[in-house]
Amino acid sequence: MKRLLDKTFINILLVLILVVFFVSFAGFAASKPEVVVDEWEIPFLNCLTGPIASIGEYMAWSAHRAADEINAAGGIAGKPVKIIDCDTGVSAEKAIEEMAKIVDTALVELGPVPEACIMAAVPLAVKKGLFCMTASTSYEYAIKYFPWTLSWFPQTDKKLPPITAAWAKAQPDMKTVVQFVEKWAVWPGMAKAQAIGLESAGVKMLKDVEVPHDAVTFGPLVVKALAQKPDGFVLTCNSEKAAKIIIELDKRGWKDKSKILVFSSADDTPLYTIGGEYLNGVYVYNYINPDCPNPRWISFRRDYKVDHNGIEPGSLSTIYYDCVYMVKEAIENTGVTGDPKKLAEERIKIRDYCRKVKGFEGIQLTWDIEDGVPTAKGAFLFVIKNGVKEFVAETK
Repeated sequence: MKRLLDKTFINILLVLILVVFFVSFAGFAASKPEVVVDEWEIPFLNCLTGPIASIGEYMAWSAHRAADEINAAGGIAGKPVKIIDCDTGVSAEKAIEEMAKIVDTALVELGPVPEACIMAAVPLAVKKGLFCMTASTSYEYAIKYFPWTLSWFPQTDKKLPPITAAWAKAQPDMKTVVQFVEKWAVWPGMAKAQAIGLESAGVKMLKDVEVPHDAVTFGPLVVKALAQKPDGFVLTCNSEKAAKIIIELDKRGWKDKSKILVFSSADDTPLYTIGGEYLNGVYVYNYINPDCPNPRWISFRRDYKVDHNGIEPGSLSTIYYDCVYMVKEAIENTGVTGDPKKLAEERIKIRDYCRKVKGFEGIQLTWDIEDGVPTAKGAFLFVIKNGVKEFVAETK
């Protein structure tokens, strides 16, 4: 009799456990918001034509790369994602036009690129409550539009001085430096931060040489710089101009390429295709480490080189790849549905998640964002040898 009672008790207990499980599961399923879109569309306002189209191309490449990976793995909350390319052409007017097309319907937006387009178009997004991922610009530009954007980088005057100081310490006999500075968007501010780092290492900054946007010959600029009798040079101008200045320096007798530092935005395809063997020994800094062991990076790097004639990924090539993954994480972790009736509240969900994300696993490193500003992001210093960047130092 006792055995029968025990068996009956066990059976009743099992039934109760199953009932609780199924009720709990049903409650969980019922509480999980249902995605209503067939496809997540993410517009990307980017410079696909104009003077920095090569930068826009690889930013677009990285965003589409992320979308392809995500879709191959099942999409975002079970639905595919599509990047919609919107060309700003480095035109403020075009940026406003493109923003006006998407500002009332987009859930989130990548860009705009570059700064002139940010300043023109993001105020419209702010007014309409659209979160913009202006990942290509500096903290100083992005903060103007908080909380409707975030900064992909820490403050410039904190991030850049350590990297130029590291270059100076690798050249102990370098006492004076001239910067070639193109007054484009954030670049003058970067030049100032670079100078802070050099001065902290005991280097005297001589007078900057301005590089005009429309410069086609560089002999006069190089003569002007050499007349100051510097020990070294920093090139804060676009990649094509940087390459041509290095060639002109060589032709005028400057052979110690270790005393030349190329800034991050010029670490782009034209630097290598134009500079060629003249780059041998030149230093360059950027924000990605080619030797990162992350499998996603290894695959990204391999395919990027295939699609770009063997050129290494540029300094900003991974930012919109990570942005797309961050949007995916925000949608899935906050229960965004894509319901047009919930557009305003779901935009805010994505905004608030991205601006305070913790432990985001980027393609190169894991980091947090606190109030829209990232932590634990540094820079890398390299020397170019036979067309390949060799690691020298990392700074935080």
